[in-house]
Amino acid sequence: MHWELLSKAIDDPALAEVIDTYDRDIPAAKRRQYFYANAWYANLYHLYRAGILDQEELYGHLRELFQSPVLREYWEASKGTRASLKGASEEAKIGRMVDGLLKDLDEADTDEWWVVGNPPGP
Repeated sequence: MHWELLSKAIDDPALAEVIDTYDRDIPAAKRRQYFYANAWYANLYHLYRAGILDQEELYGHLRELFQSPVLREYWEASKGTRASLKGASEEAKIGRMVDGLLKDLDEADTDEWWVVGNPPGP
């Protein structure tokens, strides 16, 4: 359902305005990319919540996904949305995990991004 709703927003700027909480100075094409980035992130999150991915697998997929500069821009642009989450929620915990992962990637002294960071314990 999430993908179906986002697809409509990606395809129709009038519908995108319904869910667009990004800075109005961000061009429409970039906001569409953010909606798509959200769909990828949400897909991984839901695979994790459904038990299809464990936390280590989720972390590995996120490590790869966040090699994309657009995904990183989306993450920064959507921090206000994450700030509204209940701190103890699973979604907030995963968000903090991503924040830590990005910090580790930014501070890494290796080009081998696939070995950077470790998922938090269970």
